[in-house]
Amino acid sequence: MSARLVLGPVNVCPQVREWLDLETLQRLVARHRRGDWGEVDARDARANTLAAYHQCGRLRSVYNLGQGLCIWVITDHLGTDSLQTTVLIPADE
Repeated sequence: MSARLVLGPVNVCPQVREWLDLETLQRLVARHRRGDWGEVDARDARANTLAAYHQCGRLRSVYNLGQGLCIWVITDHLGTDSLQTTVLIPADE
């Protein structure tokens, strides 16, 4: 996906702030914005691509950073006034 997505406000869960430095956090959000969904399966990647194309629904990226640390970046409510993105560790959800 070549276009950058609009993500709305980005909320970062407290546990993520404890584990990631600002540079890594910004890099992951930038990957998500570019449509690099990380390590989602083929079905989720297709759903993300369709949601991004139609600007409706939800996007979820999964980034495994090693040492058991997995970060999700989720954008909800594409194409609405409620658009927002959350960065979390799956146990935070």
